[in-house]
Amino acid sequence: MNKLYTHRLFFLFFIFLSNQSIANDYKIAFGSCLDQELPQPIWKTIEGESIDSFIFLGDNVYGDSVDGKLDKMKLAYNKQEKMIPSWLKEKDLFYIWDDHDYGVNDGGLEYKYKKEAQQLYLDFWNSKKDDKRRSQEGTYFNSIINIDDLKLNIIGLDTRYFRSSTKNRQDGYEPLDKENITMLGKDQWIWLYDALLNEADLIILLSSVQVLPTVHQFEKWEIFPNERVKLLNALENIKTKTIILSGDRHRAGIYEYGDIVEITSSSLNKAIADSWYEKLILNLMPKSMQRKFIDPKEYDSLQLEDLVSEVNYGLLKIDAKQRVITSEIKNIDGETIRKKIIGF
Repeated sequence: MNKLYTHRLFFLFFIFLSNQSIANDYKIAFGSCLDQELPQPIWKTIEGESIDSFIFLGDNVYGDSVDGKLDKMKLAYNKQEKMIPSWLKEKDLFYIWDDHDYGVNDGGLEYKYKKEAQQLYLDFWNSKKDDKRRSQEGTYFNSIINIDDLKLNIIGLDTRYFRSSTKNRQDGYEPLDKENITMLGKDQWIWLYDALLNEADLIILLSSVQVLPTVHQFEKWEIFPNERVKLLNALENIKTKTIILSGDRHRAGIYEYGDIVEITSSSLNKAIADSWYEKLILNLMPKSMQRKFIDPKEYDSLQLEDLVSEVNYGLLKIDAKQRVITSEIKNIDGETIRKKIIGF
């Protein structure tokens, strides 16, 4: 074999290796609604994805505690600590809370023990002593990740601590659009505007409750229409590609509004009517309400496909070189059940 031929082989092999490195995506898995009282086999599937980080989107425990002792919350965290696998704790973890790790179902600013609940929450996640969330009111945060030459801006919202009280009717929540009604509170809004201006190629915005959907009767940004418009205007004005990740619904789906994509993943182990008591409650409901509760066909105008009601997780594969994201919703067997390719 002559030297020229050898050099050509070496050059081709080098090109092959270079292409392989380009193909390595940065992988972020995400999900919500993780009941510490139920088995969590989905972690085995997610481990096989070889992820770089995981985002918990709220209801990371079910520890509703109406009294100041928060005993139920403490027990829930103690049990969940043993359920989360050790391999996952070694990854980069990002987390926001929703009502069941906040402390009260569908709760907002009126919850008396939110300060105590916040410290329990941060203790569970082993947040550092100098973490800003240790000293501020609310659990919102901002983190910049560098992926090769790509800057990823992760913004986590707190949709509980400052949220105005809601009005729940028999057919769902009553939209409230008065001037003093808020989802985030004054301080968090000011902070959010600044966080959105951070230099970045891509923004991932974390909201425990859904932002884009408007049709269903459960909690969502649309129950405060002015706040939803305010957020969407802010995202449109910055011109940076934004993906919203949300949970809460015990359903999964993909939504699109202009250049904004929202991916909802819920639940990691608590599917709709999965437990005996939820099935009992469903059986006691009028038929019309049952259909609204379990039918994944909500037909929201911004919804890309039918919703998923089985146990699921989300996955983002970020190709920093090609500026392409493969977004997927997967079932407990790791099968892709919803998918969208997003360029930026």
